[in-house]
Amino acid sequence: MSPGRTPSEGPARRRETVGEAVARRGAAGGGERPTGRTRAPSSGSGADAEPGRREQRARSTGRPGRPPADGTRPRAAATRARPPADGPRPPRPEPSPVHRRRRRVALLVAVLLLLAGLAVGVRLLVYDLGLLDVESIEVTGALDVPQDEVLAAAAVLPGQPLAGVDTAGIAERVAQLPGIGSVEVGRSWPHTVSIAITERTAVAVAQTPQGPRPVDAAGVVYPAPVPPGLPQLTFGAVGPDDPSTRAALDVLAALPEDVRAQVLTVDVSVGGGVPQVTLGLTDDRRVRWGPAEESARKAGVLVPLLTQPGRVYDVASPALPTVRS
Repeated sequence: MSPGRTPSEGPARRRETVGEAVARRGAAGGGERPTGRTRAPSSGSGADAEPGRREQRARSTGRPGRPPADGTRPRAAATRARPPADGPRPPRPEPSPVHRRRRRVALLVAVLLLLAGLAVGVRLLVYDLGLLDVESIEVTGALDVPQDEVLAAAAVLPGQPLAGVDTAGIAERVAQLPGIGSVEVGRSWPHTVSIAITERTAVAVAQTPQGPRPVDAAGVVYPAPVPPGLPQLTFGAVGPDDPSTRAALDVLAALPEDVRAQVLTVDVSVGGGVPQVTLGLTDDRRVRWGPAEESARKAGVLVPLLTQPGRVYDVASPALPTVRS
């Protein structure tokens, strides 16, 4: 028993700190705020109660207090509720018609500028820089026609832009040469003009004021050496638009090769407006062909008919062929 105290007074009570009071009230479930402040003792348990006082001050003022001496920061209470991260977001506002129109105009201007830049680049590459100029001319298919004549007729200037070559004009000039059936002119990048020629093939011979001239399958008479062994057309003016010429050439085209080799002359007379064809064969034989219609059938009948002796073979009516001496 301490001196100066009576037994009835009992043991002395220690003053309760603020932190102890808060802890006690929290444990007891009470949330009421104390009405007054209690001064902390200057020593002893005052250091232990300091975090409690800071926490109490932060709760009462809504601002975080000073960090404790151990360097840790108390977790502040959330002042407002954050929306969930995966929650629905508000829709974006639709752009105004004026804004959409401006965007279209800007896109159109950008495309036009890009196309203009490409056009300028192509112009520089193809025409101005000389990287794609004509350096050579290639001629194919010229057998009987001299190649020098083809180059002279083409008149292609080396050094000009290959893209600017007039291919149609070249083909037209070369096609006018004797013996040229058809011409194809193209560009072989990066530096070559190609000229492909198909020469005329003679199938018959026609008499002209300049002498005998070959005739091709289209009926064109052209100046060139006459190949041997071709049948001679003995009727009037020969040309691609002449009905007699067309009838004679159709009959020659229908004959088998071995029979065509026996043909010496082809004569055509016009009776009743229809050309009538007569073939002169070797050994003084003749074939009365008649009109050029049904030429394939008549040629099939003539082949076995020629195995029979005779001088005149008539296939004008292929259903009733005849042989006369």
